[in-house]
Amino acid sequence: KKAQPLSCGTTMGCLKECISSKEEAFIASQKVFFVATSPLSADQYINVSPKAPGTSLVVLGPNKVAYADLTGSGAEACANVQENGRMTIMFVNIEIGPPNILRLYGSARVVAANKVDKSILEKFPSSITESPGFRTVFVLTVERVTTSCGYSMPVLKFEKYRSTLYEWYRKKGQGGIDAFVLEKNSFSINGLDSHCSLDGGIHVDRSRVMPVKKDGYIIGVIDDKNDKGRVH
Repeated sequence: KKAQPLSCGTTMGCLKECISSKEEAFIASQKVFFVATSPLSADQYINVSPKAPGTSLVVLGPNKVAYADLTGSGAEACANVQENGRMTIMFVNIEIGPPNILRLYGSARVVAANKVDKSILEKFPSSITESPGFRTVFVLTVERVTTSCGYSMPVLKFEKYRSTLYEWYRKKGQGGIDAFVLEKNSFSINGLDSHCSLDGGIHVDRSRVMPVKKDGYIIGVIDDKNDKGRVH
């Protein structure tokens, strides 16, 4: 049975009916948010990732949000969401203002950047969608919205976003980024298919990409008929 929303009053935690205008404003003010996903197997690792800038996430409706994802060193969320869809997104105020933690629980789907519907794409800043590192959009259907106190959280002062990732993109170029995604984003650390099985996720056919263990990770390599190091 679905839990019923509470009248929050002064309680430390509260279950909300949906994403109201108050929660939407709080989301829009955040500089960073956190995304948690998990594979189904209890023997595999849960993943939590910080995401920035805050403007890379938009509210699509009272029970739906989406965030644009940039190429990075791993692609755990893409793998886990393709397997089971489970996702929680957390926002926490660590700047001046009332303490607050907001969590959105639900079921997500992931779409490759080159397959995203224009009506969703135009909601994100062009600095993200026109970046050569723009790789996916996650759309979360929100089933549970909660707030908690955040009373123990520090108060920090925001200075600026780092430019390191965008500088790395410029140095790599589109070809270098595509090669990086193939190698580093094809599989999760748990061995699940990530970008390699996502429609439009890599620039070669999935059947040509083999998982290979390397330095504690599972990388994607083009099949060269050499079985050494492959994950079976």
